[in-house]
Amino acid sequence: MQHLRNALTKHVRLSCSARVLEFPAAGGLVHAPRRQLCASSAATSFEDLKTRVLDLVKKYDKIDSSKVTDTADFQKDLSLDSLDRVELVMAIEQEFSVEIPDDKADKLSCCADVVKYISEAQTMKKESS
Repeated sequence: MQHLRNALTKHVRLSCSARVLEFPAAGGLVHAPRRQLCASSAATSFEDLKTRVLDLVKKYDKIDSSKVTDTADFQKDLSLDSLDRVELVMAIEQEFSVEIPDDKADKLSCCADVVKYISEAQTMKKESS
């Protein structure tokens, strides 16, 4: 449940402001909170995606988090074998709710490639909606 809450608060911004309402029956002015819900465009920005991908890769238990950068190669720099890469791709698919075909997954060699793929997939998803 906490994961769901965190995911929602990343994408939704809630702002509150008080405005004065006049209710004659209530005997005067009342300060009533007003809430507006709006989608945050910054939540899906390229920098936010990059940060989320880097954080996800750093959490992977077979990777030394100090070596993770946006251009670090999964195989050469982070020493991931093919099975580790498959597990990482599955974690990325789950985190970002995208499906990465095997032929595309083989071409993702660093975090920057993953961010670019996710960004393009989200753009395609928005255009088709």
